[in-house]
Amino acid sequence: MESQLMHGIIDNLKEIGAMVYKSNFMPDTDDKGNAIQSKEQYGAYIKRLKKRIQDGEVLRYEMHYQISSLDCYKEFDELVNKQRQKEVDKLNEEYYGKEKYLKIKQCY
Repeated sequence: MESQLMHGIIDNLKEIGAMVYKSNFMPDTDDKGNAIQSKEQYGAYIKRLKKRIQDGEVLRYEMHYQISSLDCYKEFDELVNKQRQKEVDKLNEEYYGKEKYLKIKQCY
């Protein structure tokens, strides 16, 4: 999987790594949850991100939900979102292991 969105599925390790090294943007959040530029060094930021992903605090794989503006596409959106969710669950389960992923999923 590339660092870009592939069929609406994001690999956070690759996506955020690309942000850091290509655009020098290290997204972090303030106390209110708003995105800000991190002041950490690149290496420390990536190391902290990897630890958060390994611990399951941030899931490695996430998805964009497809929401069409026309009602006639609602059924198609539901089908696409179900397929994406199955793929995201499969990828996260492969990465974390079944038991750990089930525990992480219960917290979300």
